[in-house]
Amino acid sequence: MRILVAAAAGLLLLLAVIATPVRAHDPVDINVSYNKEVIRILQRKCEPCHGSGGLSVPLAAYPDVRAWGRAIREEIVERRMPPAIVARGYGQYESDPSLNAREMETLLVWLDGGMPRGDQADLPPVIDASHAHHHSPGPAPATIALPPQTVPAGEHLVVRRVTVRAGAAAGKTIARVQLLPGNSRVLRGARVFAGNQWIGSWLPWQHVMAPPTTHAFQLPARGDVTVELYYRGADAPQVDASTLELTFAAAEARGRLGDIVVEAATVKTGAARGSVQIKQPASVWALYPALDSSVTSMELRVERPDESTEVLMWIPQLRAEWPLSLVMREPVELPAGSVVSLVAESAGASAPRVTLSVMRSPTTPRP
Repeated sequence: MRILVAAAAGLLLLLAVIATPVRAHDPVDINVSYNKEVIRILQRKCEPCHGSGGLSVPLAAYPDVRAWGRAIREEIVERRMPPAIVARGYGQYESDPSLNAREMETLLVWLDGGMPRGDQADLPPVIDASHAHHHSPGPAPATIALPPQTVPAGEHLVVRRVTVRAGAAAGKTIARVQLLPGNSRVLRGARVFAGNQWIGSWLPWQHVMAPPTTHAFQLPARGDVTVELYYRGADAPQVDASTLELTFAAAEARGRLGDIVVEAATVKTGAARGSVQIKQPASVWALYPALDSSVTSMELRVERPDESTEVLMWIPQLRAEWPLSLVMREPVELPAGSVVSLVAESAGASAPRVTLSVMRSPTTPRP
């Protein structure tokens, strides 16, 4: 009888444990503090937009972060912030603003654990990521002032396109592109084109575009450079006067960078598809999608002659307000005969397009 009673009690205890609901982010008894772990994640992933004088609500001090704790948790769980534009596990890129699994878990543990401040001695140096200016050794860059832009208040997205003349730099090769924001409260991104060729981008978390040292962009003979500027209005009208810096390289030391454009057929709604076959070997160092509010998702895939496949980019939810450009962590090889395919979901009439910036030798023809 005692054995049966003990067994029944054990069974009831087991059933009670099984029936206990388990939440995904129950508070964990772990020593995570703002001053030691959390602030370092915020500096890397949040302060480029949420720093002093940045694009959005400041999160550069403990009282501000604590006051917004509930909203921060919701943004993290829903993966709205930092902008998780590209799905993880499909392509390896530099300057990825999204949280990795460890960063996300650390923040959630801290938010669910009472948001302790921690030891003052653990604080890192203060940085202002929203105004970062990256210098590089070598010749001084050519500086081009962009025409001032007045940004109206309250607008979610304002796009301006300006063309400037590079002057004496015409015909030279460009090794490095950097845009210096004039007003980080409203500038959310920029793309730079030499003629019709993309040569660089600026985002709050991505300040410099520099292709591999073996290659460079060719500036057209006229020296025209076009800059697309993406703004978000503040609570009052603002003026932005940004500056473009171009660093040049010796022409004889560099191969030329070219474009491969993959465009899907125009559809009214549903899946749009398109592909390009690579006739000569090329190496992809960067790519960028066309921004169209009617395109909801994009997948870019390469199929090589050896029958191996690789997803270069998957954007589950395209956000047209961020002028996304992706620099590969390592160049992706496209052997001759490879097929690059694009599949995009469209909610309106559009022709989805992705441009690959590729490295070739000076004598290699275009695909």
